[in-house]
Amino acid sequence: MRSLVVVLSFHGAEDTLACVDSVVRGSPAHDLLVIDNGSFDGVLEQVAARWPHVETLQTGTNLGFSGGMNAGVAAGLQDGYDVVTVLNNDTLVDHGALDEVVGVAAGGGVAVSPRVLYRDDPSRTWFEGGRLDPDDGLPRHMTPHEAAAAGARDEGDPYAVDLLAGCCVTASAATWRDVGPFDERYFLDFEDSDWSMRARSGGTALLVVPRARIRHGVSRSFTGAYAYLGTYYYLRNLLLFASTWLPARQRRRLLRTRVLPAPVRDGREHGLRAGLRTGRILTDVALARLRGSYGRASVRLERRAQRWSAG
Repeated sequence: MRSLVVVLSFHGAEDTLACVDSVVRGSPAHDLLVIDNGSFDGVLEQVAARWPHVETLQTGTNLGFSGGMNAGVAAGLQDGYDVVTVLNNDTLVDHGALDEVVGVAAGGGVAVSPRVLYRDDPSRTWFEGGRLDPDDGLPRHMTPHEAAAAGARDEGDPYAVDLLAGCCVTASAATWRDVGPFDERYFLDFEDSDWSMRARSGGTALLVVPRARIRHGVSRSFTGAYAYLGTYYYLRNLLLFASTWLPARQRRRLLRTRVLPAPVRDGREHGLRAGLRTGRILTDVALARLRGSYGRASVRLERRAQRWSAG
C-alpha cells in the first residue's frame, strides 16, 4: 500500500522544515510531497537539499489552503497512491501517528483525523472532533465533555464525529474521489467543514483516532496582514457555509450573534481602531456576497491589509 502525505507551505519555511523532519524521522513508510503555495521563499530548495527523496511542487501563486491542498491530492491520485493525507505545515507528527490514521483509512468509506495537541503545550488538546453548534450551526471543536460522550479515550478505538479538522485529514484514494476536492471558493477557512459535510452527506464516516497524536502550532499563519485577511475569510466563508448547509433559523441566529456584532466586539476587546477596521472588513464581506466574489481576496483588500499591519 502506498501512502502520500501532502504538506502545504506559504511563507512558513521554518515550520515546514520541522514538520517534514518529524514525518521523515517518525513515519518513514509514508512518502512526502511538499508544496510551496507561491511564496518562493526557498523552502523547496531547502527540502530538496536535506531530503532528496521528498517530492516538491511549486504552484506559482497563492491558491489558498483549498487550492494548494487540492493540487497535492490530485498529484497523489494521479500517481496511484492508495491513501493521501493532507497535513498543515505547522504540525509535528508523533512517531507512529501516520501509521495509525492510514491503517484506519485504508479500507475506504471513512476519512480520519488524529487527536491534535497544542504544539507549545502538548498537555492540552486542540482538536478531538468537531460538531455544528446546536444553537446557531457554527462549526466548532467539541468540548472535552462532548468528546468523551462520543467515545474519546486516550488509548481507545476510533470514534465518529461530525466534522474533521483540515490540519490533518487522511482518506483512501477512492474516498477522495467520491467526496471530491476542497471547495476553492473558500480559499482559506471553513473549507474543511464544508468537505466534512459533503463527505457525511455522501455516506463517508468521519473518525478521530485518539491513539494518533500530532502537535499543531494553531494559526501561526495568521500574523501581519493575514490577521486582517483572516477576519475577512472567516466572516465571508462562515456566511457561505451557512447558506450551503444551515436552515434559515440558524442562518439568522448566526448572522445576529456571530457576524454583525464583530466590529463592536473587536472594538471592545482591542480598541476603537480595531473595531472600525473590522467594520470596514464586514462591508467588504457584504459586497463579496452581493457580487458572488469568492476565492482569494481582491488585490485592493490585500494591499489595505498590508497597510494596516504596517501601522
